[in-house]
Amino acid sequence: MKLERHRPDFVLFVVVILLALFGLVCIYSASQSVSLKEGNSTDFYFLKQLRWVVLGLLVMLFTMNVSFMRWFKLSRLMMLASYIGLLMCFIPGIGVEIEGGKRWIDLWVATFQPSDLAMCAIIIHISYLLSRKQDRLDNPKASFWPPMILIGIGFGLIILEPDMDTAVTFALCPFVIMFAAGVPWKYLRNTMIAGIVVLVPLALLGYRGARISTYLDPFAGEINDDNLQIVQSMFAIATGGFSGRGLGHSIEKFSYLPQPHTDFIFSILSEEWGLIGGLVLIALYGVLIWRGIHIALHVPNRFASLVAIGFTTLISIAVFLNIGSVTGLLPVIGVPLPFISYGGTSLLVKMFSMGILLNISRYTVQTPVKEGASRQRAGANITQ
Repeated sequence: MKLERHRPDFVLFVVVILLALFGLVCIYSASQSVSLKEGNSTDFYFLKQLRWVVLGLLVMLFTMNVSFMRWFKLSRLMMLASYIGLLMCFIPGIGVEIEGGKRWIDLWVATFQPSDLAMCAIIIHISYLLSRKQDRLDNPKASFWPPMILIGIGFGLIILEPDMDTAVTFALCPFVIMFAAGVPWKYLRNTMIAGIVVLVPLALLGYRGARISTYLDPFAGEINDDNLQIVQSMFAIATGGFSGRGLGHSIEKFSYLPQPHTDFIFSILSEEWGLIGGLVLIALYGVLIWRGIHIALHVPNRFASLVAIGFTTLISIAVFLNIGSVTGLLPVIGVPLPFISYGGTSLLVKMFSMGILLNISRYTVQTPVKEGASRQRAGANITQ
């Protein structure tokens, strides 16, 4: 069966562009006080992010026009390169340590966070493995242990950085792919139980334990380093009301809320744009997730379908964790808000993944693809 190519998903393309532009506006407003405090101009972070947005759009346009089967063939190399990048974080002179974390490597012109690339690579490679072994899903040696070993290695390297928040996201995405591919639930269930047994003690150690205590009662006692972020975040969201203070009129960004342009940018957005602005942003994410699921269900290629599920899950988890933590629904988690938070590596990798998703959308069919004979193997022919 040949897959005929057509135009990419227009709605998804527009939503990604809108999110990137929305992020630029939010960063321009949220980062002004931080820029001045550091002795820079008010548009310092905005201009840096603008360069990343332009580069990200070029990357997205490129990957949007490269057949997704290229990544099928390159998945092993991508996986290897991403793990080498994680190891390089620990090499003196190459790895960059910031606030006690060894999560970046120095590329001279910029710093790069290999864990972001590793999340894309693990999604593509596990999709590759499971699409090749769809006739052996009941055999744990074929469908369960190879992905779990790869997940375990990457998870361990990211934990050592240390970056538990990213490590959890790194493990969850391929786990969802395994479930969607049809790996027997009993293996996944046992892994979930074992993961909870291991992660709960880790979550209670050091600053993570303080985050849990703060989550249970953020207003207990005096404001200190443990509860400062979540308390000020709640103040920002509450004072935003229904329509917000207005663009540029946030008070919390003036040294009250630490790093307002990164993980807690949703708080500043809510303060300035109000409930309306927050709901509009969440609606845009909802449309993106809807289109991702639609693409996964309508592409007659198993590899492409699993990759679409993986990238959609990646965005979904990040949005849920970020907004959940800044609103107090979850403990504070250091996960950036996709396309909105300041950060070049995260934005670039998300645009890369959306480009692949857009390319997959070029091969969708009108009716949902049923599991079984209708779904083609990963090596289905592609008509360019």
